[in-house]
This record gives sequence, structure tokens and C-alpha cells, in this order.
Amino acid sequence: MRGRHLIVSADRSGRTLTLKAVAPVQPVSDRVLQLWALPEQGAPRSLGLIPASGAGLGVVRVNLPTPAGQALQNIPALAVSLEPPGGSPTGLPTGPVLYSGPIQRLY
Repeated sequence: MRGRHLIVSADRSGRTLTLKAVAPVQPVSDRVLQLWALPEQGAPRSLGLIPASGAGLGVVRVNLPTPAGQALQNIPALAVSLEPPGGSPTGLPTGPVLYSGPIQRLY
């Protein structure tokens, strides 16, 4: 979306993504933000919910199940969607995508 930018950083061997919105969205009380990995092929894969403290996307952290180098391997882009409480009921994004963009690896 035009005018909405998200900076995501991680240590390749770490299990945490740090997110910061350059142009934050206003939080919606009955919705949550969900982070998605967008693989080269196949369906988006959830990387987790963005903590409620990050609803306006100040600086927040999302824990990954594996180190970032593995979790984001063959993942060229990320997206953030607006979902019902608890996250997407289908395992795929159901709400509007608020942020999306390519991953730039610096290693």
C-alpha cells in the first residue's frame, strides 16, 4: 500500500524479528495484526501475531519457532494483515493486507 512502510530486522541466528512501522496504522480494538511469510511458491505462512502492544506498530518483537535464517529461507517477502482476535481462522490472510514488501538480506 502506498505510504505504509515497515522495517523488519533480525539476526540470522536469532529467533526474534523486530518490527517498526514508518507510517503506523491506527489500532482497531476488535482486530489483531498477523505477520506472514510470502514464499516463492505456495500459500502464505503465518509467522505469528504481532503483540497487542504493537497494534499501532511502534517497535515490537515477534518470536520465531526457528532461527531467522531458517524461518525466512526461500522467503522473498513479508506481509501484515488485519485479522480477527486469535488470528486468521483459515490459516491464510483473511483481512486486508496493511503492509507487504520484499526482504533485503544484508548478509
